[in-house]
Amino acid sequence: MRPEFLYNKIVEELSRNKSVAVVTIVSKEGSGPRDLGAQLIVTEDGLKYGTIGGGSLENILYSEALKALKEGKPRLLKLALRRDNIPKDAIPTNQLCGGVVEAFINVIEPSPRLILAGGGNVGKPIADIANIIGFRVIVIDDKQELANPQRYPYAEKVMVGNLEEEVGKLQYVKSDVFVIAYGEVETDYRVLRKLIELKFPGHIWALCSRNRCAWMLKRLQEENFNLSDYKDRLHMPAGLDIGSDTPEEIAVSILAEVICVRKSCSTPVKSMSIASVLIK
Repeated sequence: MRPEFLYNKIVEELSRNKSVAVVTIVSKEGSGPRDLGAQLIVTEDGLKYGTIGGGSLENILYSEALKALKEGKPRLLKLALRRDNIPKDAIPTNQLCGGVVEAFINVIEPSPRLILAGGGNVGKPIADIANIIGFRVIVIDDKQELANPQRYPYAEKVMVGNLEEEVGKLQYVKSDVFVIAYGEVETDYRVLRKLIELKFPGHIWALCSRNRCAWMLKRLQEENFNLSDYKDRLHMPAGLDIGSDTPEEIAVSILAEVICVRKSCSTPVKSMSIASVLIK
Protein backbone atom coordinates (compact mmCIF):
# COMPACT_ATOMS: atom_id res chain seq x y z
CA MET A 1 0.00 0.00 0.00
CA ARG A 2 1.43 3.37 -1.00
CA PRO A 3 2.51 5.61 1.90
CA GLU A 4 0.49 8.56 0.64
CA PHE A 5 -2.69 6.48 0.96
CA LEU A 6 -1.96 5.82 4.63
CA TYR A 7 -1.17 9.46 5.32
CA ASN A 8 -4.28 10.62 3.49
CA LYS A 9 -6.31 8.20 5.59
CA ILE A 10 -4.86 9.76 8.76
CA VAL A 11 -5.82 13.24 7.55
CA GLU A 12 -9.28 12.01 6.60
CA GLU A 13 -9.92 10.58 10.07
CA LEU A 14 -8.61 13.69 11.82
CA SER A 15 -10.89 15.85 9.66
CA ARG A 16 -13.79 13.75 11.00
CA ASN A 17 -12.67 14.61 14.54
CA LYS A 18 -11.48 11.02 15.01
CA SER A 19 -8.21 9.78 16.47
CA VAL A 20 -6.01 7.20 14.74
CA ALA A 21 -3.35 4.80 15.97
CA VAL A 22 -0.23 4.36 13.87
CA VAL A 23 1.65 1.10 14.47
CA THR A 24 5.26 1.22 13.25
CA ILE A 25 7.92 -1.50 13.32
CA VAL A 26 10.88 0.32 14.89
CA SER A 27 13.27 -2.56 15.64
CA LYS A 28 13.88 -6.04 14.26
CA GLU A 29 16.38 -8.71 15.32
CA GLY A 30 16.49 -11.77 13.12
CA SER A 31 13.80 -12.79 10.69
CA GLY A 32 10.43 -11.07 10.50
CA PRO A 33 7.61 -10.57 8.00
CA ARG A 34 8.19 -6.84 7.42
CA ASP A 35 11.14 -4.46 7.48
CA LEU A 36 11.69 -1.44 9.72
CA GLY A 37 9.19 1.33 9.09
CA ALA A 38 6.29 -0.93 8.09
CA GLN A 39 3.07 0.65 9.28
CA LEU A 40 -0.51 -0.21 10.14
CA ILE A 41 -3.20 2.44 10.62
CA VAL A 42 -6.07 1.66 13.01
CA THR A 43 -9.13 3.91 13.32
CA GLU A 44 -11.54 4.49 16.21
CA ASP A 45 -14.14 2.57 14.22
CA GLY A 46 -11.87 -0.48 14.16
CA LEU A 47 -10.86 -0.25 10.52
CA LYS A 48 -7.25 -0.94 9.58
CA TYR A 49 -5.11 0.08 6.63
CA GLY A 50 -1.68 -1.18 5.65
CA THR A 51 0.01 -4.24 7.13
CA ILE A 52 2.87 -5.14 9.43
CA GLY A 53 2.98 -8.77 8.38
CA GLY A 54 -0.35 -10.36 9.15
CA GLY A 55 -0.86 -13.36 11.40
CA SER A 56 -0.88 -13.24 15.18
CA LEU A 57 1.72 -10.44 15.19
CA GLU A 58 -0.68 -8.11 13.42
CA ASN A 59 -3.68 -9.35 15.42
CA ILE A 60 -1.94 -8.63 18.73
CA LEU A 61 -0.80 -5.19 17.64
CA TYR A 62 -4.23 -4.40 16.22
CA SER A 63 -5.77 -5.15 19.63
CA GLU A 64 -3.10 -3.08 21.37
CA ALA A 65 -3.76 -0.19 18.96
CA LEU A 66 -7.45 -0.22 19.91
CA LYS A 67 -6.46 -0.10 23.60
CA ALA A 68 -4.10 2.79 22.91
CA LEU A 69 -6.91 4.67 21.15
CA LYS A 70 -9.25 4.12 24.09
CA GLU A 71 -6.64 5.32 26.61
CA GLY A 72 -5.22 8.05 24.38
CA LYS A 73 -1.67 6.94 25.21
CA PRO A 74 1.17 5.63 23.00
CA ARG A 75 3.02 2.42 23.81
CA LEU A 76 6.16 0.50 22.84
CA LEU A 77 5.89 -3.29 22.62
CA LYS A 78 8.34 -6.12 22.00
CA LEU A 79 7.04 -9.27 20.32
CA ALA A 80 8.77 -12.62 19.81
CA LEU A 81 8.23 -14.27 16.44
CA ARG A 82 9.32 -17.71 17.68
CA ARG A 83 8.18 -20.39 20.11
CA ASP A 84 11.31 -20.79 22.24
CA ASN A 85 13.98 -18.53 23.75
CA ILE A 86 11.38 -15.82 24.19
CA PRO A 87 12.75 -12.70 25.93
CA LYS A 88 11.11 -12.01 29.30
CA ASP A 89 9.90 -8.60 28.14
CA ALA A 90 8.47 -9.87 24.85
CA ILE A 91 4.92 -10.88 23.98
CA PRO A 92 4.80 -14.40 22.46
CA THR A 93 3.09 -14.63 19.07
CA ASN A 94 3.48 -18.39 18.43
CA GLN A 95 4.91 -17.56 15.00
CA LEU A 96 7.94 -19.31 13.50
CA CYS A 97 9.75 -16.45 11.71
CA GLY A 98 12.49 -16.62 14.33
CA GLY A 99 13.08 -12.96 15.13
CA VAL A 100 12.04 -10.35 17.67
CA VAL A 101 10.45 -7.03 16.73
CA GLU A 102 9.55 -3.83 18.54
CA ALA A 103 6.50 -1.85 17.53
CA PHE A 104 5.66 1.70 18.53
CA ILE A 105 1.97 2.56 18.67
CA ASN A 106 1.41 6.30 18.42
CA VAL A 107 -2.00 7.88 18.96
CA ILE A 108 -2.66 10.89 16.76
CA GLU A 109 -5.55 12.99 18.00
CA PRO A 110 -7.31 15.84 16.17
CA SER A 111 -6.65 19.32 17.47
CA PRO A 112 -9.14 20.02 20.26
CA ARG A 113 -12.26 22.02 19.43
CA LEU A 114 -13.59 25.03 21.26
CA ILE A 115 -17.22 25.76 20.49
CA LEU A 116 -18.23 29.29 21.39
CA ALA A 117 -21.84 30.35 21.88
CA GLY A 118 -21.76 34.13 21.63
CA GLY A 119 -19.51 36.10 19.31
CA GLY A 120 -19.72 39.47 21.07
CA ASN A 121 -17.21 41.59 22.95
CA VAL A 122 -15.95 38.80 25.21
CA GLY A 123 -16.50 36.00 22.72
CA LYS A 124 -14.18 37.54 20.14
CA PRO A 125 -11.01 37.50 22.28
CA ILE A 126 -11.94 34.04 23.60
CA ALA A 127 -12.02 32.74 20.03
CA ASP A 128 -8.87 34.66 19.06
CA ILE A 129 -6.82 33.28 21.93
CA ALA A 130 -8.22 29.77 21.51
CA ASN A 131 -7.09 29.83 17.89
CA ILE A 132 -3.61 31.03 18.87
CA ILE A 133 -3.11 28.20 21.38
CA GLY A 134 -4.14 25.51 18.91
CA PHE A 135 -7.88 25.00 19.20
CA ARG A 136 -10.11 24.51 16.21
CA VAL A 137 -12.81 27.12 16.75
CA ILE A 138 -16.54 26.99 16.00
CA VAL A 139 -18.54 30.18 16.59
CA ILE A 140 -22.32 30.24 17.09
CA ASP A 141 -24.45 33.38 17.33
CA ASP A 142 -27.87 34.56 16.24
CA LYS A 143 -26.52 37.79 14.76
CA GLN A 144 -24.83 37.79 11.36
CA GLU A 145 -22.71 40.81 12.25
CA LEU A 146 -21.18 38.91 15.18
CA ALA A 147 -20.74 35.56 13.47
CA ASN A 148 -19.23 35.72 10.00
CA PRO A 149 -16.03 34.55 8.28
CA GLN A 150 -14.68 38.08 8.12
CA ARG A 151 -14.84 38.45 11.90
CA TYR A 152 -13.51 34.93 12.47
CA PRO A 153 -11.36 34.09 9.42
CA TYR A 154 -9.66 31.19 11.22
CA ALA A 155 -12.89 29.51 12.38
CA GLU A 156 -13.52 25.95 11.29
CA LYS A 157 -17.21 26.81 11.15
CA VAL A 158 -19.36 29.88 11.78
CA MET A 159 -23.02 29.16 12.53
CA VAL A 160 -25.81 31.74 12.56
CA GLY A 161 -29.31 31.07 13.84
CA ASN A 162 -31.22 30.06 16.93
CA LEU A 163 -28.52 29.03 19.38
CA GLU A 164 -30.33 25.97 20.74
CA GLU A 165 -30.97 24.66 17.24
CA GLU A 166 -27.41 25.33 16.06
CA VAL A 167 -25.94 23.64 19.14
CA GLY A 168 -28.04 20.57 18.37
CA LYS A 169 -26.61 20.27 14.85
CA LEU A 170 -23.08 19.41 16.00
CA GLN A 171 -21.60 16.05 16.94
CA TYR A 172 -19.50 16.24 20.11
CA VAL A 173 -16.57 14.28 21.52
CA LYS A 174 -14.96 14.09 24.95
CA SER A 175 -12.12 16.48 24.08
CA ASP A 176 -14.50 19.29 23.07
CA VAL A 177 -14.61 22.51 25.08
CA PHE A 178 -17.83 24.55 25.07
CA VAL A 179 -17.86 28.19 26.19
CA ILE A 180 -21.18 29.98 26.75
CA ALA A 181 -20.61 33.72 26.43
CA TYR A 182 -23.74 35.08 24.80
CA GLY A 183 -24.50 37.38 27.72
CA GLU A 184 -28.30 37.19 27.93
CA VAL A 185 -29.44 35.10 30.86
CA GLU A 186 -32.32 33.23 29.21
CA THR A 187 -30.33 32.45 26.07
CA ASP A 188 -27.33 31.30 28.10
CA TYR A 189 -29.61 29.06 30.15
CA ARG A 190 -31.24 27.50 27.07
CA VAL A 191 -27.82 26.74 25.57
CA LEU A 192 -26.67 25.13 28.82
CA ARG A 193 -29.87 23.12 29.07
CA LYS A 194 -29.49 21.95 25.49
CA LEU A 195 -25.95 20.73 26.18
CA ILE A 196 -27.16 18.79 29.22
CA GLU A 197 -29.99 17.30 27.14
CA LEU A 198 -27.45 16.22 24.52
CA LYS A 199 -25.24 14.71 27.23
CA PHE A 200 -22.35 16.86 26.05
CA PRO A 201 -19.26 14.72 26.81
CA GLY A 202 -16.67 17.47 27.32
CA HIS A 203 -16.19 20.42 29.67
CA ILE A 204 -18.51 23.44 29.69
CA TRP A 205 -17.57 26.98 30.68
CA ALA A 206 -20.31 29.57 31.25
CA LEU A 207 -19.57 33.27 31.60
CA CYS A 208 -21.82 34.40 34.45
CA SER A 209 -21.98 35.77 37.98
CA ARG A 210 -22.21 33.57 41.07
CA ASN A 211 -25.88 34.52 41.45
CA ARG A 212 -26.64 33.63 37.84
CA CYS A 213 -24.77 30.35 38.25
CA ALA A 214 -26.88 29.42 41.29
CA TRP A 215 -30.08 30.42 39.48
CA MET A 216 -29.28 28.33 36.38
CA LEU A 217 -28.27 25.23 38.34
CA LYS A 218 -31.35 25.45 40.54
CA ARG A 219 -33.58 25.80 37.49
CA LEU A 220 -31.98 22.78 35.82
CA GLN A 221 -32.52 20.69 38.93
CA GLU A 222 -36.12 21.88 39.19
CA GLU A 223 -36.57 20.64 35.63
CA ASN A 224 -35.31 17.24 36.82
CA PHE A 225 -31.94 17.27 35.09
CA ASN A 226 -29.33 15.03 36.73
CA LEU A 227 -26.16 17.11 36.97
CA SER A 228 -24.01 14.57 38.82
CA ASP A 229 -22.02 13.75 35.67
CA TYR A 230 -21.16 17.44 35.29
CA LYS A 231 -19.90 18.06 38.81
CA ASP A 232 -16.29 18.29 37.57
CA ARG A 233 -17.07 19.31 33.98
CA LEU A 234 -19.22 22.39 34.46
CA HIS A 235 -17.24 25.56 35.19
CA MET A 236 -19.42 28.45 36.39
CA PRO A 237 -18.48 31.25 36.73
CA ALA A 238 -15.90 30.63 34.02
CA GLY A 239 -12.25 31.51 34.47
CA LEU A 240 -9.52 31.81 37.07
CA ASP A 241 -9.73 34.53 39.70
CA ILE A 242 -6.95 36.81 38.43
CA GLY A 243 -8.77 40.12 38.77
CA SER A 244 -9.92 40.22 35.14
CA ASP A 245 -11.84 43.31 34.03
CA THR A 246 -11.63 43.90 30.26
CA PRO A 247 -12.99 41.44 27.68
CA GLU A 248 -9.44 40.46 26.78
CA GLU A 249 -8.50 39.85 30.42
CA ILE A 250 -11.65 37.79 30.95
CA ALA A 251 -10.77 35.73 27.87
CA VAL A 252 -7.28 35.11 29.26
CA SER A 253 -8.71 33.95 32.60
CA ILE A 254 -11.11 31.54 30.87
CA LEU A 255 -8.52 30.07 28.51
CA ALA A 256 -6.04 29.76 31.38
CA GLU A 257 -8.58 27.64 33.23
CA VAL A 258 -9.26 25.60 30.09
CA ILE A 259 -5.53 24.85 29.82
CA CYS A 260 -5.36 24.03 33.53
CA VAL A 261 -8.23 21.54 33.29
CA ARG A 262 -6.87 19.91 30.13
CA LYS A 263 -3.42 19.55 31.71
CA SER A 264 -4.86 18.37 35.05
CA CYS A 265 -2.88 21.03 36.89
CA SER A 266 -2.99 21.27 40.65
CA THR A 267 -5.51 23.64 42.21
CA PRO A 268 -5.49 26.27 43.46
CA VAL A 269 -3.13 27.43 40.73
CA LYS A 270 0.11 28.84 42.07
CA SER A 271 2.83 31.02 40.59
CA MET A 272 5.97 29.20 39.43
CA SER A 273 8.19 32.05 40.60
CA ILE A 274 10.82 31.33 43.27
CA ALA A 275 12.53 34.70 42.96
CA SER A 276 11.07 36.03 46.22
CA VAL A 277 12.59 33.07 48.07
CA LEU A 278 16.01 33.44 46.50
CA ILE A 279 16.32 37.21 46.84
CA LYS A 280 17.88 38.12 50.19
